[in-house]
Amino acid sequence: MKTCVTTVMILVLLGGVCAAAQRARRPAQPEDTGPVTVMRSATLRVTIASDTVGVFEYLSIPAKLAEWFPDQAIMEPQLGGRYHFRWKDKAGVRSGVVTEFVRGNTLAYTWLPPGEAFETNVRFKVVSQGAETVVELTHSGFASSAAQEEAVKTWTFYLRNLKSVVEDGTDLRPQVRQAPARRATRPRR
Repeated sequence: MKTCVTTVMILVLLGGVCAAAQRARRPAQPEDTGPVTVMRSATLRVTIASDTVGVFEYLSIPAKLAEWFPDQAIMEPQLGGRYHFRWKDKAGVRSGVVTEFVRGNTLAYTWLPPGEAFETNVRFKVVSQGAETVVELTHSGFASSAAQEEAVKTWTFYLRNLKSVVEDGTDLRPQVRQAPARRATRPRR
């Protein structure tokens, strides 16, 4: 009886494997998923020698935002609030909606620069780490790696500037604006 049950189980298992193998050999019908869009994101972190509440103010209070990020800022720091950022050296205004707000902890908003086709999302999270604060920025929703790379480059500068402004009171933006444009040089022969 025991041998009979074992043999039946083996045959059932083999039958299942054979059926699976036969299904695998049949030409598969392509799954109808419609157009697929891959969205990319980037997360950057910076540690700032300051308290969490003070650092969060630089992310959410218009006057403090203008010290390190846009030249002019309007920010309604609340869920559903609106913001408008303007830079002296860039055309247009960046505007959007606050999508997440936890005072002293998290701020997120939509991001759509003028001329861009896709709206992305920016999210700041601040976490106390002893006497320091870790600022984690996640920018998500990029449709191309080129757009993602450009955003990482830009955010890297602005997070360095945030750290510099909070810790030393030094705004790095004027140095970048005054830097002469690099010209391509030809090797000497």
